[in-house]
Amino acid sequence: MIKTNFKLVIVVFILLPFCLNAQREEMSTLFGGNKEIRTGGYGAFEIKLSQLDSDFSGLLLGGRGGVIINNVFSIGGAGYGLVPTKKINCPISGHENEKNNFWTGGYGGLFFEYINSSNNLVHFTVNTLIGAGGITYVSHSDFSNFNKHPTSVTLVLEPGIGVELNIFKIFRMYLGASYRYAPGFEFKYDDINNVQNDIVPTTAFNGLSVNLAFKFGNFTGHTNAEREAKIKDLFGIE
Repeated sequence: MIKTNFKLVIVVFILLPFCLNAQREEMSTLFGGNKEIRTGGYGAFEIKLSQLDSDFSGLLLGGRGGVIINNVFSIGGAGYGLVPTKKINCPISGHENEKNNFWTGGYGGLFFEYINSSNNLVHFTVNTLIGAGGITYVSHSDFSNFNKHPTSVTLVLEPGIGVELNIFKIFRMYLGASYRYAPGFEFKYDDINNVQNDIVPTTAFNGLSVNLAFKFGNFTGHTNAEREAKIKDLFGIE
């Protein structure tokens, strides 16, 4: 009986690595294994209607783009410029006669996106921008004061969610919303009397955005084997 049990234990230990290896081969993963990685890419023009100092008076224009991996993840960059549509009062001594001061500047950074069921006609995405920005203000009537106004340099974290519509194989439209968080935002100083002045709250650059993007690219991508086959076919290589 003891010998039988001992033999059974030996058999189990011999077969166990093969069973585990078979399980590993059946596991589906994004990277690794025998699965070839499929890569594509895209570029997009984007419009953002955004909150500035608690009201939707901000308009940002810019773009983003990146590499698409296995039709699921995108890694790239994004950048946006603030169109001078939001007014601000300038409290700096000697600038009392300035009229029509407007916010300006921009921000950008790394852009990460998860794409759910990319091949479906309508699908959703979840994304995040991690970067930095520089925000100041300028008078439309006197651009010579551009460098005399305070500039706030801040980190920017902007998570978002949206839906995409596949118009053509190379063109998609994106509509979504995001929330911009700028923990280091601050407009403060009086450059003549050296007096600190709070111009707007430190939370003024935080806010929601409604975003519309026009995306162009190779969304399905290709594997290395497919690229090699196309190159060989192009040059007539057997």
